[in-house]
Amino acid sequence: MGFEGIITNTSLHDIIQLLCIGRNSCRMLVRSGNDQGWIYFKNGEIVHAETNGLQGEDALYRVLSWELGVFECDQVSAASQTIRENWDYLLMESLRRRDSLDA
Repeated sequence: MGFEGIITNTSLHDIIQLLCIGRNSCRMLVRSGNDQGWIYFKNGEIVHAETNGLQGEDALYRVLSWELGVFECDQVSAASQTIRENWDYLLMESLRRRDSLDA
């Protein structure tokens, strides 16, 4: 069993924060327009991400830059761990990167 939703008034950052605080282990598929990416969680930590030929933190930051989209979560585990930073650092860094692009 998994869940799915549409990201509109709630940011993807907020949804990821809920998954991490809840110490979830799952795979999140995020689609925005023609783009799609996967974020993998293990015991509330982000352990892997991939999109458009990118993996690890670069892929995560790309997915987190999408402003609208839909997501689904299932129970598939990551085959490898490409991300080792804490989830809260990753979310803050993605916001910092987005702000620097907007400046």
